[in-house]
Amino acid sequence: MHPLDALARIDAATLGTALPPAHARAAWALAIEGARSVRTDLVLPGPAPRAVALVASANVFTAPIEWVWALSARGVPVVLKSARGLAAVGEALAAAFPSVEARDWRGGDLDAEAAALAECDVAMVFGAAETIGRVRARSPIPVLGFGPRFGVALVDGVGADQAAGLARDHALYDGRGCMSPAAVFSAQAVELDRLAAALVEADERLPAGEFTPSEAAGRRSLAMLARIEGRVLEVGSWVVAVLPAAHVRPRGLPRVITVHEGVAPAAAVAPWREELGTVALPGATESDLRAEPALAEALGLEGLPPARVCAVGEMQRPPGGRRLHDGVSVLPALWHAAANR
Repeated sequence: MHPLDALARIDAATLGTALPPAHARAAWALAIEGARSVRTDLVLPGPAPRAVALVASANVFTAPIEWVWALSARGVPVVLKSARGLAAVGEALAAAFPSVEARDWRGGDLDAEAAALAECDVAMVFGAAETIGRVRARSPIPVLGFGPRFGVALVDGVGADQAAGLARDHALYDGRGCMSPAAVFSAQAVELDRLAAALVEADERLPAGEFTPSEAAGRRSLAMLARIEGRVLEVGSWVVAVLPAAHVRPRGLPRVITVHEGVAPAAAVAPWREELGTVALPGATESDLRAEPALAEALGLEGLPPARVCAVGEMQRPPGGRRLHDGVSVLPALWHAAANR
């Protein structure tokens, strides 16, 4: 059986993701669908790494799937360190991919970490910048780090199609992914009633999980701020806050849509320019700003680091065949790092 087919037979509702069953299953299926577009025929320079260590992050439980498949398809073993609380996800991947060994050590277990790194030629580490920095400082092998990123959606207004797409982008993984939109920039005023219907439907398709106490507090605070300085809509599990540009922030809250009307996005996100990772536009095709300087100039985003461009509604559904991830051509980078360690 094809490894991705074997993975598809696993019930994601049993993996302890903290998402409701329907949501976990949908996210699992979408991630496997994206992994099927991984190019396994891409010619890479030099010998393959002996093995790759992959340290996963908890915010998107499906994130390792495409990289495990991309490496396994080339015969490269993977030592997978499961995200905290998600050992079942690593075990599911190891069951589907014979070349994957799942391990579950805590961040402070330096002996287990050192043993895993010693078996590999290069590591991929997903997580907080501090985590990546600490692993890199003590690692005997090169580390490719993928730290915090955020996305933005740029729309002229919010019609029916845009409303449904924005709801999907914010709902999947409860908006905790690094490709989810932290802000929506709309050239025109947003009709909140039109958006409400799409949010109710999203709750039915991708029901919300539990919010942490700090997340719940953040949602309440943002809603109160929007009542004072803008507009707010609360429907189902959702908070929609329409706020002035002064309140642009690069981090989102689960099931919160923060809208800024008539605001130039480049100036608004400039303080966090290095962390901008995804830009969504209505009807855009999957590409990156490095390859499209004219688009970057038209959006007022020239000079920013490379960012993934996609359609509204596709922000958290990256195809495995995309050229860059966080501005990095990952497989060539792994091969190069392993060869020059």
